[in-house]
Amino acid sequence: MQPRKPLRMRVAAAIATVAAATLIITGCSGSGASSSSSSRYINVYSGSPGNLTDNFNPFVSDVAYGANGAVLGAVYEPLFYFNSAKNEKPQPWLGSKYSVSPDGLTYSITLKSGVKWQDGKPFTAADVAYTYNLLKSKPSLNLYGLKIADAKAVDDTHATITLTQADYPNEYRLLGLTFIVPEHIWKSIADPEKTTNTKPIGTGAFSFGAFTPQSVTLVANKDYYEKGEPAIPGIRLVTSTGNAAALNSLNAGQIDWAGIALQDVQKSFVDKDPKHNKYTSIPADIKALMPNLTKAPFNDVAFRQALSLSIDRDSIIKQAFGGTDTPGNPTSLLQPRDEAYIPDAYKGKTLDQNIDQAKKILTGAGYTYSGDKLIGKDGKPVAFKITTVTGYTDTITANQLLVQDFAKIGVTATPEELSLGAYSTARQNGTFDLLDDRIPTGPNPFQQFSDSLDSAKSAPVGQAANANFVRFDNPDVDKLIAEAGSTNDPAKLTAAYQALGTYFAENQPYIILSQNGAVTTYRDQYFTGMPTTDNLWATPSNWLSGNIGFIAKKLKPVK
Repeated sequence: MQPRKPLRMRVAAAIATVAAATLIITGCSGSGASSSSSSRYINVYSGSPGNLTDNFNPFVSDVAYGANGAVLGAVYEPLFYFNSAKNEKPQPWLGSKYSVSPDGLTYSITLKSGVKWQDGKPFTAADVAYTYNLLKSKPSLNLYGLKIADAKAVDDTHATITLTQADYPNEYRLLGLTFIVPEHIWKSIADPEKTTNTKPIGTGAFSFGAFTPQSVTLVANKDYYEKGEPAIPGIRLVTSTGNAAALNSLNAGQIDWAGIALQDVQKSFVDKDPKHNKYTSIPADIKALMPNLTKAPFNDVAFRQALSLSIDRDSIIKQAFGGTDTPGNPTSLLQPRDEAYIPDAYKGKTLDQNIDQAKKILTGAGYTYSGDKLIGKDGKPVAFKITTVTGYTDTITANQLLVQDFAKIGVTATPEELSLGAYSTARQNGTFDLLDDRIPTGPNPFQQFSDSLDSAKSAPVGQAANANFVRFDNPDVDKLIAEAGSTNDPAKLTAAYQALGTYFAENQPYIILSQNGAVTTYRDQYFTGMPTTDNLWATPSNWLSGNIGFIAKKLKPVK
């Protein structure tokens, strides 16, 4: 499984083409002719299989969360960089510093001076104010549900953003995931919601170059405002048919940096070239099954509890997820990062298989058996589809194991593979039974609870949901999320997170599989400076849009 992209990342002439079984890059330099490090583009695969689309609108969820998010994160920039791999203060990006008013409503931001848009126009605080006011005026563009009341330019290098209510834990998305766009371009776009923005102009270290359905090339911005950055000549975002093909291309030296899941990263990748092949693995988020809560039997908490109890997670972690994942806590809170927020009743707890207990819950809730088949409350055998993306070898394997586990409690599950586009559409519109997916998180637990449980981020079936794709709706949970977002009091925040975690554990609106030990593979034959396990100065995951631009601009060619 590759995570849903919050965001959220990725010229010259050489392009990549996809063969039937593997990805072949025609040339490694900006010109496609030289393999010297000083002229070689870094080839990036973010883990989204299939063709790319010619749409780079940073305010469209399918773009921001899809493969093209990599392009957004290299061309556009947010105000600050939040390193979700470490609990630390955000690093300056377009902004140099910020402060928050005592009531939590007003953010005062100081911007870096001397910044220009890639078309040569000056970047000012007016662009910042325009971007946030655009999100306020058009809620469909407001991917993260930012509570914006107003944004103003105080002068060219100072801006203020005022919120309708305090939203402290959401700073990551307010300041770190919102890409700033140029007012002089976007004010002339008649319908920002529908524009495909095929030639994006940002402030980033890499400018948009060329597009094909198989690759996008980005060229170093020679007028970038940070001295000495970027040192590499460009980035090439490439496609593949799936994890297996991308692994072949990695081992052939045709990809330098990939976000793919491997069943045995040491054996399948590192051992192929121990001198150059490297990887990192960090607890990034929660892998989970996403039940459609508008459908029976998934709208029945007893059924979800029983389904969870049927799963042999140890086997899935070992056989499908390569042994780099770790057992998840029933609350969905990340361990060890969020240990302080885990209620005492769930500290050290994992989700274990118990078939007898699962069957007891089902019969106690009114389900019956006909032979070894579970009969639902409607009198029909319980059967459904479990869906993942074509080419995601890890979740395809996981689903095969889940089918076997579910059969142990009499449930018939049928694996289904969809293209990434079809999968995304089904997820957004609520036209699915059970999906393999993940619960994204940020530097703190707020994003995972807000995205997964906030009813404001849901939508009726047939309409596109923002993040709450399971269509969860509970006013008490909404209130807890609002409480967590409106305080910077550690005690109140802990109480809210503990209550949310307890609710999650008891009701299992998502069925946790594991803690995602997010694997990032890379080759340092031509480039140096990647974040390592010992020095996580940035989050290496290249399926998080901001990471590619922030990391790539600091890479150095091997001399």
